[in-house]
Amino acid sequence: MNRLYPLVLEHRIPAFLRYCISTCIMVVCAVLEMALQMQTGSAGYFVLLPGVFLSGLIFDRGSGIFAAAIAIGVVAYMSYAGATGLDYLAPNALFAITAAGAATVAEFQRAELKRVMQADKTKAVLLQELAHRTKNNLAVLSAMIRLEARNGGPEVAAALEATARRLHVMAEVYDHLSLKQDSRLVNMRYFLNNVVEKVFDSLASAGPIAFQVVCEEVYLPSQQALAVGIITNELVTNALKYAFPGDKPGQVAVTLSTSDGIELSICDNGVGLRGEADPGGLGSRIVLLLTQQLDGQLTYERLDIGLRVTLRAHPR
Repeated sequence: MNRLYPLVLEHRIPAFLRYCISTCIMVVCAVLEMALQMQTGSAGYFVLLPGVFLSGLIFDRGSGIFAAAIAIGVVAYMSYAGATGLDYLAPNALFAITAAGAATVAEFQRAELKRVMQADKTKAVLLQELAHRTKNNLAVLSAMIRLEARNGGPEVAAALEATARRLHVMAEVYDHLSLKQDSRLVNMRYFLNNVVEKVFDSLASAGPIAFQVVCEEVYLPSQQALAVGIITNELVTNALKYAFPGDKPGQVAVTLSTSDGIELSICDNGVGLRGEADPGGLGSRIVLLLTQQLDGQLTYERLDIGLRVTLRAHPR
């Protein structure tokens, strides 16, 4: 639909050029009609009508009427040989009515197509405006929580700061939201980069740690993208907090692939996992709930150096 929009609504072709193109279309139809008549010996003239309809649909009412006039002239010329009186006028009058009807139908069809495409464009604009306002509201709420965190104790401040980061991830989704094939999709390549970058910015004091995000330019529905974004936020936050004690340098790698479902991997070269794989904190419970929402499975793999957490999901 979006590809048809410039063709039908935004073309700025001069009238002379439109009529020239309509003439070319009708010439092609006339040649096909003559070839068909030579092969079959019958003169149906129906091949001319698609040219009339196409000219009226692509350009405007004037082009459709012009094409209809050409079609009527071609029929009058081709049926002139040997025909006189009513035998000549009746078929030509009937074809003239049919050609005018084709031009009128094309005009109605073009008007309806224009209305539908304008409604589609308006819907996309409204979606972008709604996404922008929602993002701004979430950003304001996140800033208010961060301000409140300054007035609490260390534990309260840490909890509020984590909540603010989660809200920021939710707001970040709307920055990458687009309407494709009537679905709200998120470009995961840029979204994940922004999520991981914001986590590193907020936890910069964790030490000289680098990050890498490996993700092709894939799109996920907004709900799935939000779940993957929050899971990434929680797992990267845990890696920065616990994998590199004492300002130890290191690296965190985030990988997302969708070749066979959703596969998200967060790998670090830190101290690894101590104790059970499920710490039981709020962040871990959030990750577990979102994993269940995606109908996925979360695995913790102890490496020689560090830890890899992998989410595999086949959402419906």
